[in-house]
Parts: sequence; structure tokens; C-alpha cells
Amino acid sequence: MPHQPIHVATICTGNICRSPMAEVVLRHLIADDPLLKDHVNVTSAGTANWHVGSPMDPRARAALDRAGYPGAGTLGAYADAAFLDGQDLVVVMTREHLRDVQLRLTNTNTEVVLWRNLLESAHDLDVADPYYGGDDEFDECLAILSVGGLRLTSILRTRLDEHTRDL
Repeated sequence: MPHQPIHVATICTGNICRSPMAEVVLRHLIADDPLLKDHVNVTSAGTANWHVGSPMDPRARAALDRAGYPGAGTLGAYADAAFLDGQDLVVVMTREHLRDVQLRLTNTNTEVVLWRNLLESAHDLDVADPYYGGDDEFDECLAILSVGGLRLTSILRTRLDEHTRDL
């Protein structure tokens, strides 16, 4: 019996820098993983509705290009309750995003995780917003997202394997 895909959303404030970069990284890693490839859907959104319908910031795209990550993130979306409730896993960039998402979320089955806790559990550190910085800040942000993406795909593999055994 086929199982439902795992729906993962990455969340930042405006959905033009951190979360679309994380989305592209995760999609790339998932596409390269035979176990995850057809079983995980990734999207992104922002806690603010400032950039709905906008593409990612060109500096974010340039950082992805420098690091060899092809593909575009989804156009800017707003992380309202309906969006969040449709996710299995929501990965946020800051403690403020964590609070915003928890206030909006009504689906008790949706798990919310702070991105940096994928790397340094229980430290509750934020992924800094590169928006007001230059290439170095975007590259540094992407490096954190890339390492976290590797950890997240490992977690997703384990969950998918456990889910498949339970069927």
C-alpha cells in the first residue's frame, strides 16, 4: 500500500532569503536520495505576507548558484494556519518564527523544529537573516542551511523507514 508523502515546509520572515534557500537545498538533497526522492514534498513560506508571489532575493539565488544548487524555490507564500496545517514538519529559522507558527498552527500532528536545533539540539539558536548583508552573509547562511539539510534528510530517511515498517 503506497503511503502519503511527507510534507515539509521551511519558514522565515519574508520567504525570499532563508526559507527558499533551505527549500532549494532540501529539494536537491531529496532528489539525490533514492529513499526520499518520491516520498517527500518541500515548500517554503514566510510568517509575514510582504513578498507573496515574489521570487527569492537575487542575492539568495546567487549564493545557491555559487554553491552549485540548481532549481528555484517556490514564489513567496504566506504561512497562514491553512498552509501550516497542511504540513507534517515545519522547520523555522528563528525563535520568533517558532512562536508565530505555534500560534497559528491548529494541526496537532504537525511537528515544528528550529533549524539550528537540527545541528545543535537544545541550544535554540537562530539562523541569522542575511537580507541586510552582502555575499558573505548569504554564503554563511547557506552553509548553515546545507549542513542542517543533510541532518534533516537523515531524520526524514529514518522516519520514512519507520513509517514503511509500520504499514
